[in-house]
Amino acid sequence: MMVFYEERLLTLIEQGPYSPLTKKAYRSDVRHLCRNVTRIDVPSMQRYGTLLRTSYASTTVARRLHALSTLFDQLVTERALAHNPLAQTKRHPPIARRRPRFSYDEVRSVLERITDETIYAFCFLLLHTGLRFAEAHALRLTDVDWDTKQLFVRHGKGGRMRHLPLHDELHHVLLRYLETTCVPSQELFSTETGRRFPAERIRSTLREASLTQLGRILRPHDLRVTFATTLYHEHETDVLTIMRLLGHRDVRTTQHYILPSSDIDRASVNRLKPTTY
Repeated sequence: MMVFYEERLLTLIEQGPYSPLTKKAYRSDVRHLCRNVTRIDVPSMQRYGTLLRTSYASTTVARRLHALSTLFDQLVTERALAHNPLAQTKRHPPIARRRPRFSYDEVRSVLERITDETIYAFCFLLLHTGLRFAEAHALRLTDVDWDTKQLFVRHGKGGRMRHLPLHDELHHVLLRYLETTCVPSQELFSTETGRRFPAERIRSTLREASLTQLGRILRPHDLRVTFATTLYHEHETDVLTIMRLLGHRDVRTTQHYILPSSDIDRASVNRLKPTTY
């Protein structure tokens, strides 16, 4: 029976409106499920949830179960399942973890330590567009309109595409990179042989530069968070605009990217004054 479900779920994934990275993650989720359960019912899903929680972080568990629940709903629609067992399974809410906050100036100080022009341009783009790592990594030269200063995100999460404005300084950085470093290639960020630049090399360079400069690890995703937080707190950009720039469908997701500011909290509290009657 699980062979049937595995084949059907994998087919649904391939036919679904998901990005290549999402499809890859969903395939992994389905195969892991089918290796560890013999039935798709409530007791089996409860045991599987327990297994996941002993092996993975709470956020990973929540993501996997959400992905499987979405796929099970499709099985119910086509009557391959009588009901979605995960809809009847008690969920354990993920433990909220406080994200490290990096100011815009801190991130800029880290980037100035990066000597590789390709990695510098890539990270500079993340900081000034809020792109996901995979979105930036998949960019091609034709995705940049140099005349209108627009960036076309062709491979957004969930298959969603969007256009983003190019920051003036980012426009200058990318042009300098193209003139001095970039080799003829379809990829925007490529190696000397024209292949897509190695993702791990970008991550490791950023990690080393941040440890040297700040004594803390700065990850590519932190640049996306800094972009959103800086726009909101320092430039008073409304949340809906930030939501569109980040490529979110739900403003509640965007709110998690806007980290709190103790300075703003303090200033707000200090506005309290006695009322004169």
